[in-house]
Amino acid sequence: MGPAASGFANDGFLTVLNDATKWGVSGAVAAVLLCKRDVRTCWCITGSIVAAFNCKVLKKLINESRPEGARKADPGMPSSHAQSLAFLSTSAALALAAGGGMASTGGGVLVFLAGSFLSWLRVRLGFHSTEQVVCGHLLGCGSAFCWRYLGETYAPEKIGSGPGLWSLYMGTGAAILVFAWVMVR
Repeated sequence: MGPAASGFANDGFLTVLNDATKWGVSGAVAAVLLCKRDVRTCWCITGSIVAAFNCKVLKKLINESRPEGARKADPGMPSSHAQSLAFLSTSAALALAAGGGMASTGGGVLVFLAGSFLSWLRVRLGFHSTEQVVCGHLLGCGSAFCWRYLGETYAPEKIGSGPGLWSLYMGTGAAILVFAWVMVR
């Protein structure tokens, strides 16, 4: 069901919120990177870009149309927005929960719920079907868990503090530049 059929095409606030999401999320990621500048942050950001690339590849392979009346004509399965929001919100929730305490865990739950709400907007505004968003969201959550596991289990010994760390920083910087270039085009 597209925006016209859903009756929500004129829902101004949600449309503005949806349109601002990529800039808000990108700004939040940049702020965290500038404030933290550590291995875990770089690892997470690199993982989010790798996961976004994987989602784009899957989208091309599956080649499922978006709902009738959607404003975009490219394939919709899985939802790239839902995948990215789920990866970042799951990663942030896991990091906050690892801090321990009720406040950290509560913050993690709120961040995850915010990512879920922003993913749901894609269905509400007619960009994707429920299945496309659920698939994208599950892909993002699963990717975040796997990337965190790799980061906690294998990356510290490989990265260390020498050339591996420098390579991670350079790779993160390059990935951000490519991502920004693709996003702005």
